[in-house]
Amino acid sequence: MNRRRGLEVRWLNWSDAGEAILDLRRRVFVDEMNWPEKRIHRDRDADGLHLCAMSDGEIVAAISAYVYEPGAPELAALELSDTDGPTVGIGMRVELPEYRGHLISIEMGTSMACQISESLRPSRFFLYVHVDTLLHLVDRYARRNFTYHTQVGSGEDAVVVMKVEGKEELEEFYLNHRDLARKYSADDDGIRVPSLVRFLAESKRENLLAVDRLGSENHYLEQLRLGTEAPRLTAQGQVILAEQRPRLALTPFPPAPASLLDIGTGPGEYLATIAKEKSFAGYQVRGVEPAPGLLARARAAFPEYDFREGSAYTTGEPESSRDVVTANFLFVHLRSPDLALLEIRRILRPAGLLYVVDINDASFTGPEAIQRMMQIYDRNYVGDRLLLNDLPRRAREFGFEPVRHFSTTLHNTGGAEPVFGKDEIRLGKADAWSLLSFVRAQRGCEEIFREAQDSYFATECRLSLNLETQVYRLSA
Repeated sequence: MNRRRGLEVRWLNWSDAGEAILDLRRRVFVDEMNWPEKRIHRDRDADGLHLCAMSDGEIVAAISAYVYEPGAPELAALELSDTDGPTVGIGMRVELPEYRGHLISIEMGTSMACQISESLRPSRFFLYVHVDTLLHLVDRYARRNFTYHTQVGSGEDAVVVMKVEGKEELEEFYLNHRDLARKYSADDDGIRVPSLVRFLAESKRENLLAVDRLGSENHYLEQLRLGTEAPRLTAQGQVILAEQRPRLALTPFPPAPASLLDIGTGPGEYLATIAKEKSFAGYQVRGVEPAPGLLARARAAFPEYDFREGSAYTTGEPESSRDVVTANFLFVHLRSPDLALLEIRRILRPAGLLYVVDINDASFTGPEAIQRMMQIYDRNYVGDRLLLNDLPRRAREFGFEPVRHFSTTLHNTGGAEPVFGKDEIRLGKADAWSLLSFVRAQRGCEEIFREAQDSYFATECRLSLNLETQVYRLSA
């Protein structure tokens, strides 16, 4: 019997489900494993993040996470030093006997670690295992990037403390769990875990979200030189704008007077051009950009438009103040797309439109050497260039319904000038490769980029990649 079918996974508040979670822990830890009653209680259960799998209204599996600010006495008791950000402890993974062997709690734990990394940006994860009953789990957690820290306590209270700490270690922890979550979600019976960001917002716990820390990151530019990247952005933008004109004309934008905000506006060409399109005649338009260099370029090149500092997570816009939000090559570079959706929902008026344009690496086709290069890049890049396949599901959680979907295939079989056909663009061989030039800057991709580039220009291979436009309407 497949126990995964029919399961509903939910984030639950302790005030609503605490007794049911305790009952599950008691049935497994006390009745089966002979733990003392005191072990099934955590001091921070009331404030914990509890992810539960439910069947016919009964909780059959659960895992909990606890957020500690620097200086918390619980951390000192485990000999964990202070950090510059929150520490997250994960534990109390439990499931009924008949559900074991179906990877339910393992998939839930994977998604929990992934979503916490995306939205809370902790400075450390930790867990502990009881020496007397769970010592065999140490090797399992080591395979999930946890390392031995220390052993504290004695007798039946002795525990081994394991942690993930350090910038590179935390990034690898996140990428590893994201990679596993992708593999699980590709399974038709995969566990679907709802958005932690949405749960925290609806629980009035937005203070846990790492808005400032996330807003200070720019994964796109951190490995690239602005001086060389800005011209490439401009050239790429000219091709994309030509592709976008018919898409804009087919989208039911609200009539003027109305307002538009372009998030991640970059050097400003995209906003300055679409502002002149018929669809936006009479609109008030504004762009927000977090990178000072790009913002300065936009202001200098297009002084007639309003460009301000702001990110996808903190636009600085008033609530319900915009009729249209455009996001051009933005979402695939975000660590937390859900946090961006939360902010966009905040600033859009009811029935407002979200207009997304992005590359979908899941559509990439090409020879094996270049396929391998793209797979390594997509695995190691903190942004998510495979996001577009999952964006409709994520957007629905925040009240957005799809209203349009366009796809244009980019080919490398053109000549000196781009050739525009129905739902396709044919680029010259060198121009097509330039769209992938950013790969060489990604950690771990330098050598494979050179190999792929040599192979590409030495053969007559074909490449293709889809540019997608997804349009959503915010529910009234």
